[in-house]
Amino acid sequence: MDDWSRGVCSVDGVELHYLRTGGDGPPLVVAHGLYDDSACRSPLIRELDGRYDVVAYDARGHGRSDAPETGYEVADRVADLVGLLDALDIEAPIVWGHSMGAHTAVVTAATHPERVRALVLVDPAGMLDFARTPAERAEDTREQIRFWHGHDADELPDVDDGIRQYAEAGETELATLLAEARLRVSPTAAEIQRAGYRDPRTFYSEIDAPTLILRADVDAATRARDHEFADHLQNGRLVHVEGTGHTVLRDARAEATRHMWDFLDSVDA
Repeated sequence: MDDWSRGVCSVDGVELHYLRTGGDGPPLVVAHGLYDDSACRSPLIRELDGRYDVVAYDARGHGRSDAPETGYEVADRVADLVGLLDALDIEAPIVWGHSMGAHTAVVTAATHPERVRALVLVDPAGMLDFARTPAERAEDTREQIRFWHGHDADELPDVDDGIRQYAEAGETELATLLAEARLRVSPTAAEIQRAGYRDPRTFYSEIDAPTLILRADVDAATRARDHEFADHLQNGRLVHVEGTGHTVLRDARAEATRHMWDFLDSVDA
């Protein structure tokens, strides 16, 4: 995959797989969302490569990382991220995260402020509305993963709308990467849903790192609530990207990427 290196580091006995672009730029760590893995973020990594030494890792239960039966609480995922930084001798990177990965990143910034230089949070899980209980979401997630595992990779675009949209749009590489990730994710990752996500109002005020939140296009009431959440940040900026759903960068790549680069330019200035 491109000329990036692959590696594995052990964090408390759990082996975490990662991709790394290398180079002389400052470090930027990519934390993917539920079901995805590091390879799914290849378009983003290419965008950032050259300016940053990008490290994209597979969360436990995902991709090529280990999938233990336990250890999916928020604190476990934060410990994995900090352990990865320690193993790779990365002091204080910019951390980019989507959904579950964004939640891991922002809790890390609150609990280990010295380890995070800045944050790009794309539709962070803690800001999402859920109609079902954590236990119900966990069971739904297990069933979804079992469904995917009952098919071959080349069949998934025909039975999964999220993959089909990219295949039909001619983004065959992304469709393939998503299908491969769906077949690698472990049913144990459902325990992330059972663990749930921290309410931003309980800890965003503890974060002093510059923060950009790229949020889906939501209704007026939800936008107002989102701004209430973001107002707790000491140095934060919230942008609702028009016409997007949960996969903000994939739904409006040009606009979302422009907001991302404007923010990164301000961090690097």
